[in-house]
Amino acid sequence: MTRKIKICILSELAYSLLSGNGIRGGAELQMVILAKELVKRSYDVSFITFEKSDTSHEVIDGIRVYNLFHTRTRGSTYLYPQNMYKLFKALKKIDADIYIQRAATPLTGFIAFFTKLNKKIFLYSTSSDNDVSDFISIKSLKDLRNLFFRFGVKHCNMVICQTNHQKNLLKQRLSKEGKVIKNFYPCSAYPQNQINSSTVKILWVGRIRKEKRPDLYLSLAKCFPDFKFLMIGGPSSVHPEYYDELKESAIKIKNLTFIGFIPYNKMEKYYIRSTLLVNTSPSEGFPNTFLEAWGKGIPVVSLDFDPDEIICKKKLGFHSQTFEQLIEDIKTLVTNSQLRAEIGMNARRYIENEHNVNKLVHEYELVFEFLVTKNR
Repeated sequence: MTRKIKICILSELAYSLLSGNGIRGGAELQMVILAKELVKRSYDVSFITFEKSDTSHEVIDGIRVYNLFHTRTRGSTYLYPQNMYKLFKALKKIDADIYIQRAATPLTGFIAFFTKLNKKIFLYSTSSDNDVSDFISIKSLKDLRNLFFRFGVKHCNMVICQTNHQKNLLKQRLSKEGKVIKNFYPCSAYPQNQINSSTVKILWVGRIRKEKRPDLYLSLAKCFPDFKFLMIGGPSSVHPEYYDELKESAIKIKNLTFIGFIPYNKMEKYYIRSTLLVNTSPSEGFPNTFLEAWGKGIPVVSLDFDPDEIICKKKLGFHSQTFEQLIEDIKTLVTNSQLRAEIGMNARRYIENEHNVNKLVHEYELVFEFLVTKNR
């Protein structure tokens, strides 16, 4: 092609990651990595976030960043008429070839409407299994709130899925084909962390919200009084009071250290010093915490969630399925250093082969060229 494709990425709460503070979740992180990698490949990249009010834009790492207004807490402020006007005007001014957005919000429907109206391309990227199941289902009056998001997914030019399971759900629910492009993980040097049974540290990382069932991790810590448990995560904007409730319970457990929020760029040392990562969520998309642990050669023990069953198939840890088995699986890994080392090598190899940034950005580039050619 004679010119690079113009890209505009929208991620409501990604400004802190772009500016270096790193206080948001996996969906924002993946979009920031994509933006930075596209700039390295000489793409014209704009990024829209809603974390502060600004009449102009700033340039961060070669990315033109627009903050049109502040979303307050729940992230739906853009639905106010004056903010919808600002957003529409900014999208028009940026005049990108392709607009990319990730995570389930009414914003998805807004972008689909804009791109349809202006004959542009919209690429929607899933952040969880719910994006292609519960959040696009209309079964009762309560589900009518999903209508605008469903419209966006249905009318986007392509849905990028994290797993084959998500691709299948999308096909079942909307009769729409998706494309699987796995999450990015920028590999650093492989850490040589030698951990023996006397320094066992069990790690839990995630947003502190009821849906992730962090209370089960507290119960787990009580089952292993001789091991050290670490809990890292910030409050959720949806139920911030739950963070304080859980913290109050956590600090009463002697072998559990409740650390709270740690910026993304400060997390590496906690993984390196850990024996294994525990996940208690019943459902996810493809957790960045899994990638971060595996990238450091750390096994994952997941209670209920195993994306495309890769934990079992690739021998990256254990998928326990019951709390009782979770306890047994932790005992097995803690007492068998040879097994931990084997799983650690499997995990690192899997990350290098399947979540390689250069390989995955190239897959995005092929999608861009395909959609632009098709749209002419």
